[in-house]
Amino acid sequence: MPQQYTLTKDQRALAFDPDIPPVLEIDPGDEVTFQTGDVAYERLSKGETVEAIGLENFNAVTGPVLVRGAQPGDALRVEILDIQVERAWSVWLPQFGGLGAYADRIQVMQTPIRDGRVWISPSVSVPLAPMIGCLAVAPAEGRCSTFMPAYPWGGNMDLREMSPGATLWLPVQVPGARFSMGDLHAAMGSAEVTWVSLEASGQATLRFGLEPGWNLRTPRLRAGQSTYCVGMGESLLAAQQDAINQAYALLQEAHGMEPFDAYAYASAVVHMRLGGPASSMVLAEVPDPGSI
Repeated sequence: MPQQYTLTKDQRALAFDPDIPPVLEIDPGDEVTFQTGDVAYERLSKGETVEAIGLENFNAVTGPVLVRGAQPGDALRVEILDIQVERAWSVWLPQFGGLGAYADRIQVMQTPIRDGRVWISPSVSVPLAPMIGCLAVAPAEGRCSTFMPAYPWGGNMDLREMSPGATLWLPVQVPGARFSMGDLHAAMGSAEVTWVSLEASGQATLRFGLEPGWNLRTPRLRAGQSTYCVGMGESLLAAQQDAINQAYALLQEAHGMEPFDAYAYASAVVHMRLGGPASSMVLAEVPDPGSI
């Protein structure tokens, strides 16, 4: 019988590391609610510096969770069932991200949420659209940042699709997978153009499963009637090529298309866009044949 668990925001880590002891052990099929905090943004809003707070505290993750039976070569399936946002923050940081040159000071504002919208000002609001920025399993060895870069086993990917209803697969690197997540957003544009979103605290409920022997190289996800192949590389051009190579293989292997048909289908309907800014990352969106 699947079980349901809750992890508090105090059960957290500041890195992805196979040597960090798990705070919970579960079986495939179990559901876990991960609570996350926003103390770093609250401290920043009160005048403390980023250096005093510590950059790693802005992307603290809840976990890790050990999934029994997970082995290297498997894919950990993570279904996003629900996300609840408690507080949201607007953040303006000098010399940080795509618009950092326009910020002349640090400005952080708790941003009200009401009637399903986030109110940036009394006259400007956007729809509340919760998503998860940072999800990963532990690396095979070493200590990996929750801030940057993103890795083939996950990390601070900042993918807009990581919303309720989406499913993510991560390549397992160590026995038990040791999954952690954090960095909730109340709303974020695709590719996180300013390197920040409407940052948030709250909780996310996830269901876990295993795909034995999938041997994924990079994360893969499903949202709606599309599969997203996540390409990674040393450059955006390399990441783009990696994503389209995966998409072409997916059309042949998963959908049974002949090579010429897969080429023509990709030419007609496969969409490509940037992933988050932490790494050179490109997504190839492959709509299901028959869904368009």
